[in-house]
Amino acid sequence: MKVMLLGVGAIGTVAAKHMAAHRAIESLTLADMDTRRAESLAKELGGNKLKVERIDAADRDALSRSLKGYGLVISAVLPRFNLNIMEAALKAGSHYLDLASETGEDELNQDAAWKKAGLLAVNGMGEDPGISNVFARYAADRLDEVDTIRVLDGEYSESAEFPMACLFSTETFIEEAVSPARYFKDGQYREYPPRANKEMFEFPDPVGPLPIYNMSHEEVETLPHYIGKGVKSVEFKLACTDEMDRQLSFLHSIGMTRRDTVRVRGGEVSPLAVLAAVLPQPADIGGKIKGAASILVQVTGRKAGKRMQHTLYSALTHDDAYKRMKMTATAYLTGTGAAAGALAIATGKTKTTGVVPPEMLDAEPMLAILDELGLKVHKSEKAL
Repeated sequence: MKVMLLGVGAIGTVAAKHMAAHRAIESLTLADMDTRRAESLAKELGGNKLKVERIDAADRDALSRSLKGYGLVISAVLPRFNLNIMEAALKAGSHYLDLASETGEDELNQDAAWKKAGLLAVNGMGEDPGISNVFARYAADRLDEVDTIRVLDGEYSESAEFPMACLFSTETFIEEAVSPARYFKDGQYREYPPRANKEMFEFPDPVGPLPIYNMSHEEVETLPHYIGKGVKSVEFKLACTDEMDRQLSFLHSIGMTRRDTVRVRGGEVSPLAVLAAVLPQPADIGGKIKGAASILVQVTGRKAGKRMQHTLYSALTHDDAYKRMKMTATAYLTGTGAAAGALAIATGKTKTTGVVPPEMLDAEPMLAILDELGLKVHKSEKAL
């Protein structure tokens, strides 16, 4: 299959390395506004499978022209460009996959058009959302009834060089961290204040105990509706060290987390965009930080009348991820999730059409692909 990858940052780099090595990928085009990383990556990987193209994801006409002939288009750019890319991919007759969503409902509402075209669009196939949704589906498939789903993201970094380093898109992380946290309970959506309900959670090695907080996330929006089996509660919690919590509180208090624009010396800038520009880029901190990352999902429910809990997780250190891909563990997990989704489409392991979240993909083939890509998935179940 011919694949177009839009966005060659940390996560795009990991996804590209996985796909470039796979027999199912006939050719891979690395596209970005700034092609320097793409050109460097193409040179590093070598071979005639890769090419580089400069594309502006905000330019719908240019996108439509550029995507013709591709079997799959992957959006690894900021989520605000997803709808543009989706529209162009549908027009070009290409399958589509992205890693996160700002407007998930708008994307999922296009399901009928994609079904009519016989094409698949996967909305949110990275680490979380993505691998987390697949974990939830795997567990739910082994229960008769599902009561609660907890998605827990355990990641942290330590670095004297980078006192504040965001492990994934700086704008996305900060916006999530300072926004009210949505959760689902008893058939209703409710909100907590930003970074609510601090809890110390003991993640398996190599992560260990971390403070986690409720935050809004895509899984909370889709899992209650697509998992079925009477889901009563879904929440997402993200690790945030005490130091990071203090930094976020300060930045928010002085207005640096605002996405709207302010006038500066006759021009207009977004404080959040400025902050994202001056902080270290996730693609540049690999090998320069210590710590680890883990995605863990707990699903409780009933099987044959007995109350059961299934737990699935994957984890690795930043050092291990750097040895494998020259990136952080967070970028590795996210890029590997995206590559697994892409390869499921390219190899025909998923036959569904329409616009779907990752929990609608068959879980067992997805876990097999993750294993093929070198990501160990730990699974356990216990009676409660």
